Amino acid sequence: MGWRGLARRGPLALTAASTLVLALLIGTGCRRQPASPLSESDRGPIVLVTCDGLRADVVGALGGEKGLTPNFDRLAAGADWAGRAVAPSSWTVPSMASLWTGLRPWQHQAIDAERPALSWDLLTLPEALKAAGYRTRGFSSGPWLTPRFGYGRGFDELTALGDGDAAVARLEHLTGGRELVWIHLPEPHVPWVRRPWLRDALPDALQRELPGGLPRSADADDLAEFADPARPLAGEDRESYRALYLLSVVWADMRLGLLLDALKASGQWGRTLLVVTSAEGEALGEDGRVLTGGGLGRELIEVPLAIKLPAGTARRIAVPRGARPATQRLFATLLEAAGMETAPAVAPSLFRSSAGGAAPVLSELYLSGGANRVSLLDGDDQLLRETRFAAPTREVYRASFESMTRPLRPPFAPPAGLARLAAAFDAARPLSGGAVSLSLRRWEGRAGSRPLADAARQVALAARLEAAWRSFLPEESTPADEARERSLPPR
Repeated sequence: MGWRGLARRGPLALTAASTLVLALLIGTGCRRQPASPLSESDRGPIVLVTCDGLRADVVGALGGEKGLTPNFDRLAAGADWAGRAVAPSSWTVPSMASLWTGLRPWQHQAIDAERPALSWDLLTLPEALKAAGYRTRGFSSGPWLTPRFGYGRGFDELTALGDGDAAVARLEHLTGGRELVWIHLPEPHVPWVRRPWLRDALPDALQRELPGGLPRSADADDLAEFADPARPLAGEDRESYRALYLLSVVWADMRLGLLLDALKASGQWGRTLLVVTSAEGEALGEDGRVLTGGGLGRELIEVPLAIKLPAGTARRIAVPRGARPATQRLFATLLEAAGMETAPAVAPSLFRSSAGGAAPVLSELYLSGGANRVSLLDGDDQLLRETRFAAPTREVYRASFESMTRPLRPPFAPPAGLARLAAAFDAARPLSGGAVSLSLRRWEGRAGSRPLADAARQVALAARLEAAWRSFLPEESTPADEARERSLPPR
């Protein structure tokens, strides 16, 4: 089935810009045919597991400490592809919207706390698969990934994950037919809970390294004072919070293990296309950042990814091991695996190779600490582009942090600081609407990343970044203009 038969035209008016987006998605003659799609006999269940805040460098199979993630490590060892990938953003809302649509954050416009919903003129992954004959069941968690913000579209049933028992039961009873099961684990993102018995599950060496006297728990409010980079998370505070985060990683991996065991118990492990990844990483004091959404550093956008294809299929992931693909490409990957066509406007599937090797990867973050940020990762080199539209004051950082960690409730009246920040953001063009600064870094294994002094390389990557950002969106408009053109609700 092609994209034309899947297009959604909801109650929102199709203005010029939204019509352009739909034309890019469903235009006749510009469809991208599946690259050697899976055969009918290969098309069994699709299981997608996403985590929140799982950074790649804590996963044992990807170079992290052994013993933290034994279940992911075993999956990676037997996967058709496993490695480090790059998230579309460092915050759940834009990152998951990109996974759900295959579009970049600026394209889908679910980019800030006052407009976090998936626009009705966009086709989502569950909608596309349901139209292709899949039964669809989802288990979501957290305040953002809910029917209120459009994540119920395309699901026969979307319920809260809760303790996970219903998700485990669903996987245990897979029948091998066309079925999508999505499970979103809220861990290892905050709240972090100490759970003393988790410490006992660690190898002795790691148990000795963790500091004693840990707080019972920590949530976003406990880390709000560190939202301002001028008040960095450091010393004993950083050690304690990092320990709580690592314990939450252990807990997330245990929950993943229960899901994998349930899938194997169903007898459909061999027929299932399984994907496990994370929406974004988590900052623990690097560059003055905490939690998610504070920047686009490596710890925030480099995430684990494992893909297990149905047994015996001749299909192969075309991305070389060691490359860092964009997780945004999973949208097209799953649709092509289901035998569907994809469009040029969405990121290409992982079944397709990039000309000249690994393609540069964009990540985007808007309305964060008074700045818009775009990252281009090319090999091990990362260019960070920041366009500042508001002064970097403590109030600005705090308002930005709170908007990402505390969803607004009806009547949606934002705090004064956030309202002023949003007004400044609405009037600023994303690439040229403020003071621009560039920084070049190189990613170096477990050592993290370091500044790179190479003026020629920086100039070259800056040109590539701008060209990549403008692809499919050559006109640079303000967020307010974009909202009017797309018929998005006013602030």
